[in-house]
Amino acid sequence: MRTDQEILDRIEVVNLAGRDWLRTERTDLIARLPHEAAKQFLKDEFANPDEWVQSPRDRESLIAEMAEYMPFAWDKANNGRGISAGRSLSHFSAWIWLAGDDLGDLNDYEFYGKDNLARICAHYGWDSRQWDDGERHN
Repeated sequence: MRTDQEILDRIEVVNLAGRDWLRTERTDLIARLPHEAAKQFLKDEFANPDEWVQSPRDRESLIAEMAEYMPFAWDKANNGRGISAGRSLSHFSAWIWLAGDDLGDLNDYEFYGKDNLARICAHYGWDSRQWDDGERHN
């Protein structure tokens, strides 16, 4: 499981890379921090420690979250929903890193990220054919 400091360092890397323009990856990382570490990134109206709910960051919870999200990601990719498909890959970038895995750069979403989604599915043992419509277009 990633430490608070590792997550803070990763947020810095993501910020410096300039690829997370919707702040999806950053938000997923911040959500895994305890309030004390996360509050520096929160707007005042969201910074109440009594209302902060830290998302789980153990490997099993992250993989379950990915599995639950995968049909949605494939739906966006199959229907050519560019921003949503790109956002899905940002979620997976954060979750995969948090889980302690490395599947390389997921920011290339040619074919709306379908090849990356298939690679993620293969890595975690999910059959992507149940969601993939088999078409590849941009």
